[in-house]
Amino acid sequence: MNIQDIVKRIRITLGLQKELPNQAVLGILRVLESAHDENLSCGQLYEKLDEYVELEMDKKDAADVMPLIREHLDFCPDCCDEYEALLDVLSKSAKKI
Repeated sequence: MNIQDIVKRIRITLGLQKELPNQAVLGILRVLESAHDENLSCGQLYEKLDEYVELEMDKKDAADVMPLIREHLDFCPDCCDEYEALLDVLSKSAKKI
């Protein structure tokens, strides 16, 4: 999705018929840019994924302890697949013990 599409979706969502002023567009871009900076990369997630899954296996609320991991998993299908595979393997091995 490009910038024009994002602005268009915001205009539609807010019910705006006129063009957004340049200052408003720049403000929206700053917010999006700062939100992107707070996100984890896939590499950073992989470094912490085992810790996250261990918390879940211990019946702890991993999403509260590591909210950025949960957020990344919600939006990244590849990492979510890795998470589900790891959780599945550990769950099956725990049942055998």
